[in-house]
Amino acid sequence: MTAAGDFAILMPPGRAHGEPLAKLRFLFRYIAFWFLYFSLLRVAFLVYHHAESASLSAGTIAEVLLHGARMDISAASYLALVPVILLAFAPVIPARILALVLRGYSYVAIFIAALLATVDFELFSKWGSRVDSTLLPYLRTPREAAASAESSPVALLALLLIALVALGAWCYRRIVDRHVAEATGGRLLRTMLPLLLTGVLLLVPIRGGLQWTPLNPSSTYFSHSDFANQTGLNVAWNFLHSLTLRDYRTANPYASAIPEPEARVLVDSLLHTTDSTTRHLLRLQKPNVILIIWESATAKVVKRLGGLPNITTHFDSLSHTGVLFDAIYASGNRSAKGLAAILSGWPAQSNAPILSSPARAARLPGLATDMAHAGYHTAFYYGGELEFADFKSYLVAHGFDRIIGEQDFDRKDWSSKWGAHDHVVLARLLSDTRAAARPFFSTLFTLSSHEPYDVPMAPAIAGTSEEAHFLNAHVYTDRSIGNFIAQASHEPWWDSTLVIIIADHGHPLPKLPAPEGESASQLYHIPMLWLGGALAVRDTVITVVGSQVDVAPTLLAQLGRSHASFKWGKNLLAADVQPFAFFSYLDGFGWVDARGRLVYSYNTHQVMQRTPGADERAVRAGEAYQRLTYQDFLGR
Repeated sequence: MTAAGDFAILMPPGRAHGEPLAKLRFLFRYIAFWFLYFSLLRVAFLVYHHAESASLSAGTIAEVLLHGARMDISAASYLALVPVILLAFAPVIPARILALVLRGYSYVAIFIAALLATVDFELFSKWGSRVDSTLLPYLRTPREAAASAESSPVALLALLLIALVALGAWCYRRIVDRHVAEATGGRLLRTMLPLLLTGVLLLVPIRGGLQWTPLNPSSTYFSHSDFANQTGLNVAWNFLHSLTLRDYRTANPYASAIPEPEARVLVDSLLHTTDSTTRHLLRLQKPNVILIIWESATAKVVKRLGGLPNITTHFDSLSHTGVLFDAIYASGNRSAKGLAAILSGWPAQSNAPILSSPARAARLPGLATDMAHAGYHTAFYYGGELEFADFKSYLVAHGFDRIIGEQDFDRKDWSSKWGAHDHVVLARLLSDTRAAARPFFSTLFTLSSHEPYDVPMAPAIAGTSEEAHFLNAHVYTDRSIGNFIAQASHEPWWDSTLVIIIADHGHPLPKLPAPEGESASQLYHIPMLWLGGALAVRDTVITVVGSQVDVAPTLLAQLGRSHASFKWGKNLLAADVQPFAFFSYLDGFGWVDARGRLVYSYNTHQVMQRTPGADERAVRAGEAYQRLTYQDFLGR
């Protein structure tokens, strides 16, 4: 039997071959297939994150599916635009070619949707947000990206990808492909106009309806559970939507939250400090300074900060010999954001990673620049690829005298994927300081506690889970730093040196129970420790609430230097300091002060988490800080 005969058999009785209505019915079937497939991907996401899903009630899960359906229909309608054009011109396209093109286009789309979904399954565990275009800068350094993925269950994810692609192809054949005869034949003039008109009408579901504001990620937000809200997102739609967001570089999305004059009065009152009242911790005014930025060193691995025991034993011990700041919070959730916060006093903006805009990043204030002006010799040490996350352009722009990266270390001292081991990089710093001109300001960024947690020691933590590997990597980095401090304390320069240890950001691991309203602030809580022979005090705890953006102002005030250019941070040791920390996440912010902690979402325009004492004043302060810092970003 001919191909045309095969198509005829597949057609329902009484349906005229090539009629516009038949083509429209086929188009509806095509959209229905994609809606079903995207719904299945959402269910797969819920199953993959079964622990979080178990915390949702059946009613909440039903609402997740309901709110997500609107975005699924939008994504399905987007994908239907190409078939609309093909169907409009079907009368002049051979039936076999039409079927082949539709099948090929759909299979490619199925693969891309399944790939994004599979990547999203695991990245959500690490990032706490669905995949969007912020993933792309990390692909510029594929070796590092691959190394990060090694801690993930790659084999399981590969099987899931294959299963999702196979399921999509099977559904396509059952729902769409066997009905392709409805899309063939007809007369051009009779077919083209209805189909093209349908394409125009598809713009309604694409934009999410006829309401004034088109569909956006906040459309899936309905709950106080951030997991429930984000599960409603269609990951393919979210990824493509984020690619189109360019207005964040020219318009302030937070301008309407609070009037600028009110915001300025509020923020100025929070940031004003009198340096003449500063509590001085140093024995001398111009010590050498070593800044160690510890990858992913969440407070949850530090016993003295309420974390697990027996992970950072050296850090815990060293904290009794120096000054421990026990209420410090990361500004963001990425290394690039942490670097900008610590070295430039720049608050993280969820939708505007400033290091990905090298020209803007170059115009930030820089701790290395200020230290150089004070007569310091500056250096930066990192065992990995300096191009990762646009580190290199930032470091070069801020004038570090020497920048040491992976190419400066013997390959035999590298981990299997990422770069030189922490103990090797710390040994290089120790060796270099012996001949370094004084005073020196040296910054070292560790990497071994980054995925894939490949460390050169026997496991100290039993188990094969990712959490066990994460904790084991922190045991290793803690030992490496402890050994570095032990050796450095015998060097001639030790008595005139200040060492600052701080994390670049927190981490979802280890999974620890959090008191009501504190899971987000727990995620951003990080350690900061000052130690070294230059300190005049020992075994001291500073309980003032602060952030990474306060590091530069606080250090410069100790050195008797102006910190006016670091206008978004404060001197934590001033007597009149206002204790607070701001952190940015997805489309919202967290605020911590002496009264309590809260997390506010711009998608729902409501507080998502709060502790007793955190009130509307904290929301207003966070809105003011977000508005003004974003306006500053636009002006860079």
